[in-house]
Amino acid sequence: MSSELKKLEQVNQELARVREISHRELLDMNVIQESQELVHRVGATSEAKQRLPFTKLYLPMAFTGILEPNKSVDQTHRAILILLPGTGTTFSVAETLCDIAGTFHGRKSKNRGRGRKSNQSLLTELLPDGETFRVASFPTDLPLNGMGSNAPFEFASEQGLITVIRHVHLVLSRLYPDRPVFIAGRSQGGIAAILYAQHYDDLAGAIAVNPPHPDPELFQFTVQYLEDKAKVLADLLHAPGVTLHERSWEAYKTFTPDFDYPSRPSLSPILTLVSLGDPFNLFPQYAHALKAFAENDEKNQLHILDAGHNLWDRKSVETYREVINLQAQFMLSQIKYSDNNYD
Repeated sequence: MSSELKKLEQVNQELARVREISHRELLDMNVIQESQELVHRVGATSEAKQRLPFTKLYLPMAFTGILEPNKSVDQTHRAILILLPGTGTTFSVAETLCDIAGTFHGRKSKNRGRGRKSNQSLLTELLPDGETFRVASFPTDLPLNGMGSNAPFEFASEQGLITVIRHVHLVLSRLYPDRPVFIAGRSQGGIAAILYAQHYDDLAGAIAVNPPHPDPELFQFTVQYLEDKAKVLADLLHAPGVTLHERSWEAYKTFTPDFDYPSRPSLSPILTLVSLGDPFNLFPQYAHALKAFAENDEKNQLHILDAGHNLWDRKSVETYREVINLQAQFMLSQIKYSDNNYD
């Protein structure tokens, strides 16, 4: 184990011993570093860069960072949501993570695809009348991927990923105590969410969107597809300028085949979402393999959607509404279960 990973585990042990910690104390411990860097939508032109309502907060000991919503966390936020991107490309903390974070954090969107305008949040529209539901939501980068691009290679291993996510969980749950914590991730971020749920029982639930499968045949199909399409990834992902990230991609290929999550039970509930039209997982057995994974664990529920690569694309209005509704209902049921147990 690298000295950096050992140090991070020691810091996690310190944080686990306290129930609540202030922003100032975390700064003094060098656990967080504030930044004034602006967050812009990926691919926006220099003439008209769209600024997103987040600021960067670095986690130096984990070689990564989170995006803090400009809208403050208050008593209406009933849980914490950690959002994880995929890895392997230069598309660090994908813009759609910011969109879904805004949806759950409570931002009212003036334009939610096709020119729709509403004074209500999407959550308010979807949930029953009188149901108040907001979740403090934080897009989080992963090591070797953008904000963590200088991380030791081991930080992308299973132990490294879990330690990093544990760090994020502890920081946010101590800053905003007495709230259940959820982790949701796309692609490799989905695997990371599942792995955490299999190692720790302090999670209200994990949400995995199109997680890769470690089966050698399935995984090799995905690797070959992405490498063959490396020059046109920007078009596939609808993100100008995106290419494979050399260190992150190498880590993805090195460690993912050993992430044997399908054979392990989970300690926390899992919602797995699979889209049949994801070009990275078009191998016919992919959906069947994830269905078998879900059926093998009573804590895991699976939904298969007839949709494309990005289930968190706000411009795909109907799919986005369906996915938000599935996630909201899953989270609400776990929050109510947690509340009943607490009472």
